[in-house]
Amino acid sequence: MKKNHTSALRVELYKGRHRHMLLVPLGFLLVLALWSGFSHRNLDSYDLSCGYARLFYQFPLLNCVLMPIMLSVIASRLCDMEIKGGTLKLLCTLEKKSSFYDLKFLHEALYAMVFILGEGICIPVLGQLFHFTEPLSLSLLLRHVLCLALAAFPVLCLQHVLSLMAENQIAPLFLGLAGSFLGLFSCFFSHRISRLILWGYFAAFLPYGLDYDSESRISTFYPVEFPTATFILFTLFSLAFYIICRRIFLKKEV
Repeated sequence: MKKNHTSALRVELYKGRHRHMLLVPLGFLLVLALWSGFSHRNLDSYDLSCGYARLFYQFPLLNCVLMPIMLSVIASRLCDMEIKGGTLKLLCTLEKKSSFYDLKFLHEALYAMVFILGEGICIPVLGQLFHFTEPLSLSLLLRHVLCLALAAFPVLCLQHVLSLMAENQIAPLFLGLAGSFLGLFSCFFSHRISRLILWGYFAAFLPYGLDYDSESRISTFYPVEFPTATFILFTLFSLAFYIICRRIFLKKEV
């Protein structure tokens, strides 16, 4: 059974070979790296002493903008090749709809993980490049990667099912763009409101807070306690959300 799933995943990868999908996460990583390079010019000794804290604070905020768009592009491009020409009906005849749904989602998740792991690698590389004097906490780095993957999971679920249900991919792409704006603006809302916005969870597990003194123009980063209860509840919600989206697709007549 596992061998059949592995072969089916290879088929999925083979079908998307001409889509150049790897360029999508790599392109967004390039945007992230260029932004970091621009914002970390002319650092003084104080900035270098809190360089990693700055990255762990800023990257989740950037992910609120970048990730919804990137995930919508990945899901839309990979699902669009099944929608065109009515091949979705043929595929669901040749294999179980549930298996097709799961493998297609896994295919999309692989490209999302390229960005997530790439961002995890980007943090220590930037630290070495700009000569941060602050020591890098591996536990915070692993926490950042894990929380980013968790926040991306339900967003990809939503984009995945919508891309498979929609005949025109404009709607899924528009949702990704709208999610980008909602995720960014949720950072300025109260916690009660921001927790209701799915795309805002890219910044829900910030390891640092920020105090800014307008007179001295000095930013001070302070550690924030990890929201364990929020993390557990969001994990359970994400798993339930995947099941719900999956059932919606299975009820769809193709």
